[in-house]
Amino acid sequence: MSAIPEPERHVPIGGEPIRRLTRLQQLTLNTWRRASAHVGRSIAPIDILPQVAIHAALAVLRDTTDPLALFARHDARAEEFALVASLASADSSRDALHDLLNTAFLLRWTELTTNGGPEELPPLTRRPFGHPPLLS
Repeated sequence: MSAIPEPERHVPIGGEPIRRLTRLQQLTLNTWRRASAHVGRSIAPIDILPQVAIHAALAVLRDTTDPLALFARHDARAEEFALVASLASADSSRDALHDLLNTAFLLRWTELTTNGGPEELPPLTRRPFGHPPLLS
């Protein structure tokens, strides 16, 4: 059992329940975003092998049609990782390969949520350290 409670699912009047990301899903999505930003800074658009690896993984991920299913797919990503590793340059580090794959996951997430999708969670706020004051 997780120490962080899952967000509540609210049902709007006359509609379906609002789907919200869990903290773990939000963290995963943030990781995809960081990886994509890193790829954008470090891989040139004309660097063919990494671009091919990203788009091949994206093509494979297009059989997933539910944005939330991408997180389960990411948990079992061994085949997609092997595909990216086989297409990217031989001197790519494991971290670089994960960044390429995570970029593909973010691209698919963006495709699936263009017209709306699960609600993201707000950033965590810092709690004061220590005990609250006895007297205010």
